[in-house]
Order: sequence, then C-alpha cells, then structure tokens
Amino acid sequence: MSHRVEKLSLNYQGHSLDPLWVILDQQSSPPILPLMFSTQLSRHGVVYVAKEIADESSRKRVSSLIERDVSDTTIRSYIYCLARFISYLEDCRINHQTPGMHASSACSSRFVNHYLNQVLAKDLDSSQSLNTHRSALIAYYNWLSYMEISPRLDLRIYRETRQLMANKSNKKHYIQYVSRYWRTQLLNSCETLAEKLMMRMGYEVGLRTSELMGLRVSKKSGLLTLFEQLDNNHFSHVDQFKYWLQGRYTKGSKSRWIYFDRSLLLDMKRYFETERQWLIDQTDSNESSFFLRTDQRFIGTGIGEEQGSRVFKKRAKAAGLNPLLHFHDLRHTFATELFHAELAGPDGRETRSESAALIVVAQRLGHAIGRNGQAPSVTAVYIRMRLQMQEIEEMVNG
Repeated sequence: MSHRVEKLSLNYQGHSLDPLWVILDQQSSPPILPLMFSTQLSRHGVVYVAKEIADESSRKRVSSLIERDVSDTTIRSYIYCLARFISYLEDCRINHQTPGMHASSACSSRFVNHYLNQVLAKDLDSSQSLNTHRSALIAYYNWLSYMEISPRLDLRIYRETRQLMANKSNKKHYIQYVSRYWRTQLLNSCETLAEKLMMRMGYEVGLRTSELMGLRVSKKSGLLTLFEQLDNNHFSHVDQFKYWLQGRYTKGSKSRWIYFDRSLLLDMKRYFETERQWLIDQTDSNESSFFLRTDQRFIGTGIGEEQGSRVFKKRAKAAGLNPLLHFHDLRHTFATELFHAELAGPDGRETRSESAALIVVAQRLGHAIGRNGQAPSVTAVYIRMRLQMQEIEEMVNG
C-alpha cells in the first residue's frame, strides 16, 4: 500500500482529537478530503447512514442520512480501509492516467463497485473483511454526500462475489466454545489477579471485552455496594449478585443486569483491596473504573475497550489454546452453558422449552427481545449443542 496511516493526538480550537487517524502519501502529505473525514470521525464519533422515510406530501419514500455512533475500533478500521482505496486510486493514476487520490469525490458507483467486487475480492480471504471495506467506503461517500461535495453512491457486494468469497475462504472451522480444561489452563497462564478476573468475566458473566470498562466502583449503584453486601448477614443466603451495566458501555447502548456469583465477587473484592489499591496508592488516582492499567505511561487509569482481547491473546498463546479462539469465544462459552443450565431441572433432565431458555440467554447477553416475545436469531448463534459440548469436554478429559 503506497499510503500509510498514522495515529496523532491534537488539540484544535479547544477540541481534543485523540486519537486522530491520518492517511499520508509517500511525501507524508494528507489527501484533503480523507483528512476532513478522519477529523470529523475523531471529533464527533459518528458516521452517516441512509434511511428511507415516508414523504406524506408526495406519498413516496425518500432517503435521508442520519447519524450513527461508531467505536474507536471501527473508526480505525474505516481509515485503514479508506487508505487502501486511496492507494488504489493512485495505482490507477500511474497505470491508466486517471486523476488519482485527489479525485475520490468524483468516483462513480460503478468504479467503486468494481474495486470492491473485482479488485478487493481477489486479495481478501473472508466475506467479513470485504464487508468492512464496503462499510468504510459507504461511510466515506455518505459523508461526502452529507457535506454536499458529491452524490451518494450505491455500493454493493454482488451475489457472484459473495459466492466467490464463500468458496475461497480458507479459515479453519472451529467451535466457539472453550472447555473447562482449557479455561483452567488459561487462568494458570495469567500473571495477575486482574487478568484472571478479565477472563472469568467472559465465560462466567458473558461480557464483551469493551464491556469490562463498564465495571465501576462508585458508591451509588456500583461495585462498592456489592462488596458491602458480601459482609452483610442479610445477604448471606445470596449466591448471585446483580449489577446494572450501563448502556454507555454496551453494544447498542442497551443497559442490562449482569450477575456475579459469590466466589467471583469475593475475588473481585480481593483485587480491589490489593492489586488495584496498590495502583491507586502509587498514582493518587481517583479513577472509578474497576480494572486499571498497569503500564508505566498510563498507570492507574481505566483500561481501554480492547484490553480483554489483548490479555486473552497473550495468555491463550502461552497456555496452548487453539490460536483461532478469541476473547469473544468466552462469551459464546457463557451463553452455551447458561442455555443448557436453563433447560435442565434439578435432576438434570430438560424441564424448560428451548425458546424460554433462549430468552434468558438473550437477556443476559444484552440482545433485544423481538416484538413476538422471542429471542432474536443472533442469540442462537451463540449456542453450541450439548453433544458438541460433551465431545469437546471428552476430547480434553479423555
């Protein structure tokens, strides 16, 4: 790729742009429109998506651009995808005497669709990657349209391309379930109590890596209240302690109850009083985030949204787990075990319907229940069937 992306931190007219992802050419100069786009993303954290609305005067449906929040991870991904497209424009200029990177606003739907379906499809290995590039270019051209710089483009992945990507995908199949044996190996490879707790939050609570940031120690409706309940005789009979995870930390901004069993909450309290307190003492921090960073530059500040994934990747490799597994597969593991626990009665026999069990799983994962009162189809994706679970457990336990 002839263009590169750099991460900057700027303050401009009282506005903090941190991080600001900037595309630079071979002379370290930024193309102006992509720079404006990345600045808008950094400052506002939104993209524009097309939505059809009814026009009562003409009795027709018209398309309108509305704002949608995007995460820092998505912004970074979009800028790298755009940089690849800008590099392609430069290659076309060199080889075919076309205008190049400064003419991105003049591209037609036909030209960009050719790039997606003919150029990228040959280089990428998965449909997911191709769809990410499409989403990035839609975001860019929707922004150009919103700014009245160029018309909105109709960008599509053709049916033939989807079939091509399905056929060429070389990603090995694996089951998104981590057995009890490998969970133990994973915890044994962790170097701190904080790292162990992050892993347990995945398979015991069902949190996403970004949702670890939503664990707060504030007195009001925070973890401190639950820690006090551990020592209160009125709660001695309680085995599950519930915590309100605020929507600002969840995917889709949907708040939900999450649950810690007593043994997990006791270890959380131990981390709060030991490792975390040491970081507070070292920095005089008043950070309310439960998990704190330990690297010297940002010591005592709250963790970022990818911290769980980073820890998992490092410790899973040390433990010898399947390299295809990710932190998110711990969430799949949680959903699988919760589903089967909800199905079974005290005697181990299935006493509830699958639909009822799926609703419980959906609520705990933060999936929206449909208007028909049923769990959405995405919830079922998380569930591994009992025979698959048993097969995996038997493979590692003999």
